[in-house]
Amino acid sequence: MTASIQPHSAPIPRGRPATVGLREKILATATLIFARRDYHEVLMDDVARESGVAKGTLYRYFPSKRALYIGVMFEGIDRLHDALRAAVAGSGDPVRKLARFVSALLQHFWDQRFFFALIHRNEYRADDPDSREWERRRAQISGLAQHLVEEAMAVGELRRIEPRIAAEMLLGMLRGVSRYRAADDTLPELVRAVLEAFLRGVGTDASRGTVAAAADVSMRRAGES
Repeated sequence: MTASIQPHSAPIPRGRPATVGLREKILATATLIFARRDYHEVLMDDVARESGVAKGTLYRYFPSKRALYIGVMFEGIDRLHDALRAAVAGSGDPVRKLARFVSALLQHFWDQRFFFALIHRNEYRADDPDSREWERRRAQISGLAQHLVEEAMAVGELRRIEPRIAAEMLLGMLRGVSRYRAADDTLPELVRAVLEAFLRGVGTDASRGTVAAAADVSMRRAGES
C-alpha cells in the first residue's frame, strides 16, 4: 500500500461545484463494497458503477482507492464519536449518561451494520500504515467511555476498579452484541441487557436501584429514534 495519508476535513472537489449529498452517497456505497471484499479486490470502477457516477467524478472526490478507504474508515468513526458525545452531553447522573452512551452506540451500528462489519474486519491490520491514526480516533471513544465510568465511580455508582479496563469491558460487550445480534433481537432489549450485565457486574448497591430506570430512559429514546 501507499504511504500513510493524513486525514483532514472533507476536501472540496476541483472543477464544478460539488453535488450536495454525492460524497456521502459514494462513501455509503464504498462502505458496502469494502465490507464485502478484501481491500485489494475493490476496484474504483465498481465503486463508480454502484454509486451511479462516472469514474472521473469519483476521482474528483477521492483521488485514489486509498483516499476512499481512509474516507470510509476515518469519517465513519468520527461520526460515531460525534454521536456519542452528543448523547452524553448535558445533565444527568453518571449511570443515565452511561445508558445514553450504550443506546447511542448500539443505535449507530444498528443503522450502519456494514460499517461495523468493516471495522470488525480491518481494525487490527498491522500492515495498515494508518493504524496509528485509527487507534488515536478509537482512543477518543474509549476515553469518553472511561470518563463516564470514572464519573460513576466518583459518586459511588460503580465499584472502584481500574476505569480503563471497565471501559474496555463495556466496549467489548457492545462490540459482541453488535456483531452477534440475532434477527429477532430488538434495540431496546439489547440496551437493557448490556446495562444490566455491566452494572450488575461492577455496580454497587447504589447503582443497581437505578438500572431499571436508566434502561427505561434509553429504551424510550431508542423507540423515538
